[in-house]
Formats: sequence, structure tokens, C-alpha cells
Amino acid sequence: MSLDPTASDASPIAEYIEEGARIAAIILVWGVIAAFFAFVVTDFGGPGGLFADIGAGLGWAFSLTGLLNAVLYICLRTVDHYRR
Repeated sequence: MSLDPTASDASPIAEYIEEGARIAAIILVWGVIAAFFAFVVTDFGGPGGLFADIGAGLGWAFSLTGLLNAVLYICLRTVDHYRR
């Protein structure tokens, strides 16, 4: 039991594991998309081509998007937890 009387009790450990799996899935999906652009799209047109620059840039953008998406999910779940 927490010291703050307004705070709710801790959730079961299975719920925390499920949340961790959801966060890992978010990062994995965005990571696969980023890897596709960073390693597959950059091979089109040869080295130094237009696709190499676009693929590398989009790979970086998708990886950053995935990371920010996971952080946003964590923040929203935290707010949801304390609003209950």
C-alpha cells in the first residue's frame, strides 16, 4: 500500500509484463519499417543514388518516430493509471 491515500494499489505483475510487451511491439514494428528503408531502399539505384539518401533519411525518421511513439504510449498509460 502506498503512503499517498489517493493513489491506487499496485497492479498485478502480469499487467506490467503485458504493458512491456506492448511497448516492445511498438518499437519492433517501427524498427522493422526503419530497417526496411535503411537497408533495402538504399540498395535501389546503386551507391550514392537518390534512393540511398532517401532510404537513409526515412530509416532515421521512422526509427525516431517509433521511439517517440513508445514514449508517448508510456506517458499516456501513466496518465491513465493516475486518473483511475
